[in-house]
Amino acid sequence: MFTRIVQYIEHQVGLHRALLALWRRFPPRLAGFLKGLLTRNWVLGAVAVMVDDEVTPARVLLVEHSYRRRGAWGLPGGSMDSIPGDPTMPHNEVSPDDVLEATLSREIREELGIEIVDIHLLRVDAVPYVEEEPGPYRLTFYFLCKPEAGFAAVHEALSSNKMQPHSPEITSIRMVSLDELDGYDLFSTDARFLQQDLPRLVPAFRSG
Repeated sequence: MFTRIVQYIEHQVGLHRALLALWRRFPPRLAGFLKGLLTRNWVLGAVAVMVDDEVTPARVLLVEHSYRRRGAWGLPGGSMDSIPGDPTMPHNEVSPDDVLEATLSREIREELGIEIVDIHLLRVDAVPYVEEEPGPYRLTFYFLCKPEAGFAAVHEALSSNKMQPHSPEITSIRMVSLDELDGYDLFSTDARFLQQDLPRLVPAFRSG
């Protein structure tokens, strides 16, 4: 039932924008507490890591989220919806093998208006505490991927203002140099991934 309400709100742009503005005013601990009540003990997230290594220094696609007062900048993605059914009752519903990849593709399409390809899992991060939104535990799946149209097309679309957010949840989109990340108010979990995990997992993406 709650999932249907959320989906309805997301398709009502004015209502969605107003509720996001209201949510932004909540103290972080209250926001995290409400998210725990309204979702579940664990929040599963799929995140897109789009790094253009054909330019020097390499650049990563970041988005600014409208609903965060702190850590507004981060990697694009979203939370996975539960499959239909009552988790306390037996049922035969099963998820597809690529449920996380499909979730990520849908979120990027809905928020940024682009298709992604070459989706490969880089890291799973189990997070017990998020400074900006204390609340439910988070299990975040970081996927390395590419825009289907290519990074050159993304750079061109951004420079010409043809690429705009498709969701009230996103305020801005940028390709940011990996050695300029300190200049952004990054969401803490994404900051840790970009500054510590990414260079370890993909040495070619080290900044500097």
